[in-house]
Amino acid sequence: MKKLIYIVLGISFAFTSCDDVLDQQPLGLISDASVWQDENLVNTKLNELYKNSLFLNQAEQAGFNVGLDGNMAGEFRNIGAWQAPFGASTGDIDETGAPAGAVQYWAYGLVRRCNEFIVNMETLSELDADFKIARIAEAKFLRGYLFFNMVKRYGGIPIITEPQAIDAPAEELFVFRDTEEDVYNFIISEMKAIEGILPDKTTNDGTPSKWAAMALRSRAALYAGSIGEYGTVQLDGVVGIPNADPFWEEAYNASKALIEQSGHSLYMKHSDPARNYQELFTDEAANPEVIFSEKFDDELNAHSFSLLAMPWPFHGGWGANFFVFYDTVELFDFADGSTGKIDRSLVHNQEWHVDDFFRNRDPRFVASVFFPETDWQGGKVYFHDNTTNAGSAPPGWSKRAPGKNRNQANGTGLLLRKRVDEGTEKPIGGTDDTDYIVFRLGETYLNLAEAAFHLGRTGEALTAINAIRSRAGMPARTSLTLDNIQQERRVELFAEDQAYWDLRRWRIAEDVLGGTNLQGLKFTYNGATDKYKIQIRRGASTGPRIFTDRHYYLPITLNRIADNPNLVENPGYSD
Repeated sequence: MKKLIYIVLGISFAFTSCDDVLDQQPLGLISDASVWQDENLVNTKLNELYKNSLFLNQAEQAGFNVGLDGNMAGEFRNIGAWQAPFGASTGDIDETGAPAGAVQYWAYGLVRRCNEFIVNMETLSELDADFKIARIAEAKFLRGYLFFNMVKRYGGIPIITEPQAIDAPAEELFVFRDTEEDVYNFIISEMKAIEGILPDKTTNDGTPSKWAAMALRSRAALYAGSIGEYGTVQLDGVVGIPNADPFWEEAYNASKALIEQSGHSLYMKHSDPARNYQELFTDEAANPEVIFSEKFDDELNAHSFSLLAMPWPFHGGWGANFFVFYDTVELFDFADGSTGKIDRSLVHNQEWHVDDFFRNRDPRFVASVFFPETDWQGGKVYFHDNTTNAGSAPPGWSKRAPGKNRNQANGTGLLLRKRVDEGTEKPIGGTDDTDYIVFRLGETYLNLAEAAFHLGRTGEALTAINAIRSRAGMPARTSLTLDNIQQERRVELFAEDQAYWDLRRWRIAEDVLGGTNLQGLKFTYNGATDKYKIQIRRGASTGPRIFTDRHYYLPITLNRIADNPNLVENPGYSD
């Protein structure tokens, strides 16, 4: 293992309930040594690690960076080309990291803080041994999560487990990248080591149980398996994995144990599969599917997702920010199991009833996307640009939908619905307290299916896929292909910040995104027929997407290499 220098300028504390702490001595005078002898201060320091380490998930919620993964994956686009997610998704990422600066994540400042916490608890603290062991395990979980979010971007990265003295010699300061295989093995071994220490029961309080560690192990092993299966070993193993099978086996074992032993179950509170799937992401009352989530609970710890996503006229402020591409709609088959891909050349040749084109699709689509005449908060959401035979239209029909829903310059005729709480009316920015789900059991079923399929256990893979489809109200599959597995994952995990990384690890992003002009829809309503004329039109004005072979890894970047010349650049960026 290696060490890394990172100058720490100070320590800040975020207190929520701190009367006991304040009784001791003024915070500005608390010595670093004193911190490690007080459980309240230790917990406060650990809470700060949670806030900053998990901030990756919801950093965008404070502004217009939300939707980064969905934009990068071509699931949807932010309304404004000036918003960082859209710019990052449409340009050619180069050796400077531009234009995808928002995608970069070099978290060694946070890694150092985790390492300091672990080392100080081990060497300075005289607190109860069980308390120390438990808090160290939580810090190792967060550190493993940080490493995972870097390795999925860059491949091999330095494995750093101790903070380094500022006066260390240069040969220690300028670390080298470990192999991608070693980084994944490190994450997996760390999670295995703490699974027996973390609580056996998920508490839904924002701290990890053993099952959260197992979920991270499952996801990390799945990524490593697919990179070994489809990727290429380069730079002497700094990127690429030579043997996929051990990782597929690891993902299979972790996923199977989690499903069978954790006590977690798929969310099945409502008989209507669309309503059930919709409320899976907003029902926080003992939700049995949630393995680990980032907690939001008050105005001091809240975000603005609903403010941004709410369609007009139900918005409280901005609203209608995330336009779903028609290419995404085509991933969702119809509820009878028939393909969701309608011959595009035939779409505009007839009028369509909203049920036939949208509402009769997979219930997960109905729960995840606002389309014309979506029922919402006692009304309907509209997207039509114009109306013919308006005299025959329903009473109160407006000739055109609200302007922002049908935005001609940047809209696609569809909006993101998933994770928007229907119970929140006229949302205000900075007050959304809906938790962000990091790991849920639905993903674990998909992990199991993919790993089992690659190990030749197709029966188990089919059973896992059908468990997800049954919950969604979709007909069971009788056979399984890799395309089926990938489609199921893209549908089930749509808009959950996983699609971009899945396309990359499967090594199909060039086919899905490279040179692709993603499409939107334009609607004209006919009052006499109660149907729509639908035109497929461009969903973005920037031209074809750019994704080439080098983009399967992000660049280390010129700046980081200038700081440390031992950080060899990823393939394709240094020519």
